[in-house]
Amino acid sequence: MTSVWLRNPLGILADNAGGGVVVRDGRVAALIPAGGSPDLRDVQVFDASNHVIIPGLINTHHHFYQTLTRANAAAMNQPLFGWLNALYPVWARLTPEALDAAATVALSELLLSGCTTTTDHHYVFPSGLEDAIDIEIAAAQRLGIRVTLTRGSMNRSQKDGGLPPDSIVQDEDTILADSDRLIARYHEAGADAKVQIALAPCSPFSVTASLMRSSAALAERTGVGLHTHLAETEDENRFCQETLGYPGRRFIRRRRRFIARWWRRRRLAR
Repeated sequence: MTSVWLRNPLGILADNAGGGVVVRDGRVAALIPAGGSPDLRDVQVFDASNHVIIPGLINTHHHFYQTLTRANAAAMNQPLFGWLNALYPVWARLTPEALDAAATVALSELLLSGCTTTTDHHYVFPSGLEDAIDIEIAAAQRLGIRVTLTRGSMNRSQKDGGLPPDSIVQDEDTILADSDRLIARYHEAGADAKVQIALAPCSPFSVTASLMRSSAALAERTGVGLHTHLAETEDENRFCQETLGYPGRRFIRRRRRFIARWWRRRRLAR
């Protein structure tokens, strides 16, 4: 494969590389000092004199589908639960075409801002959108970005004391079966992986303890990561205290198998 020399950048975040970098097979093959040139054949040259070279940024939490509802008037200036209750009915009408558009916009924005690896936490699966993660993967592959896409889940609806309406939740068996399918079909291991799958029960007010345990067991068996929301606002803290009898943080502490494989917004699981 032809190597590409990103020559003489305006700036570069690397030591002794004023002459740029050589990229081959998707990896940095050489750092070139100022005034130097690569000792390689078949080198394609890209003039980087008007560019700054930095490592690709990593985004550890996102909701691609929410790109479509950023300016929803009913949700403006609401606390978390009011915001969710305003938008759940809108998200219940998501279509495959709408999700594809949302993922394409979200991923494009990330790439244009220097992000080369991202996660997404998609947890809304209304009727007709059962293949939501497949749609996101197709969008990521079209654009060439590296992703860890989480198969989110909600199985505790309003009728069971949760916050979301019945129209956007699924039962535990359906969630676990689809999670297993996605891992088997798409998850890549190793340093060169472009698509990885993780499991992401949504939050204490939208999932059961059983789903948390089952998701942790599946992640442990298949070697994938775990992700969730936790203790984001006082709304959630009050819900956990009133409904569960203890704060949200203890909800996770009681599930040590989950903690062993999870990341929150600050850390990507390996």
